[in-house]
Amino acid sequence: MKNMSIQTIALSLFILSIIAAGCTETIDNIQLDSTRPRLVVEGYISTDTTRQVVKLSKLGDALNTEPIQVISNAVVTISDGTKTFGLTEDQTKKGTYFTTPDVFGVAGRTYTLLIKNVDINNDQVMEEYSARSLLKPLNSIDSIHFVYNNLERDRRGWSVNLFTMDPGNGRNFYLFKVRKNNILLTDSVFKYSIGDNNSFEGKYFKGFPVYNLREDRKDEKLTRGDTITLEMYGITEDYYSFIYSYITDYYPKVPIFSGPSANIPTNIKPIDDAVGIFAAYSIKRKSVIY
Repeated sequence: MKNMSIQTIALSLFILSIIAAGCTETIDNIQLDSTRPRLVVEGYISTDTTRQVVKLSKLGDALNTEPIQVISNAVVTISDGTKTFGLTEDQTKKGTYFTTPDVFGVAGRTYTLLIKNVDINNDQVMEEYSARSLLKPLNSIDSIHFVYNNLERDRRGWSVNLFTMDPGNGRNFYLFKVRKNNILLTDSVFKYSIGDNNSFEGKYFKGFPVYNLREDRKDEKLTRGDTITLEMYGITEDYYSFIYSYITDYYPKVPIFSGPSANIPTNIKPIDDAVGIFAAYSIKRKSVIY
């Protein structure tokens, strides 16, 4: 399987180089149709007691060189069916809305995001958007172990292995982040480690590798006394699909004549008028000193 993948990639790059060599005409300007405006939502609520956040902006054209159009003065709330938490716009970060610092999510509850008082298409008619997300439970992390990986020359380093029990009760999805000395290493979606409990439903993850601390990366190389913290997130399938699609759509397709990427899925409604994600999730942490 590995040889076939390498051959496929090599062939694709060879064909691409031929095509690129034959493209000698200079294109001064590319005209693209304008897209209709849509609301962009990035919202989260977790089991951490903190200021939960929702960010609102407006989708622009593909070649738009203007700054991101943030959405101010919206009315934003998050409800668990019993309590409703109002969010206030940060005056220094326009378009970013926070709850008070004492708000936290509770596992098993479904949270509803409601956005009002926005006019994305500038027709002088105020619109309303919403999303729902179930906050799924997580078991605590029993421990994390380091195992040295030297099988791949360009990925040598310490594998962070997880020991915990899957909650069961159906399919569960996970997101993992890693901190070194309280500095977030997985500070980009492209560094996220995601997975599910396929073949592990209700079973024990006994040393399951979730992240690789590579020696060739200065910020990940370990020295004696470093503290590594693993953060385990219990996420929904919606959020998992959003992250997975975002990553796969970003990178070039192999072979190069693959079909076009599909739209990144969203749970914001109306679906035709909005993009983005609202995610509720549990968080568990475990630290170990190297």
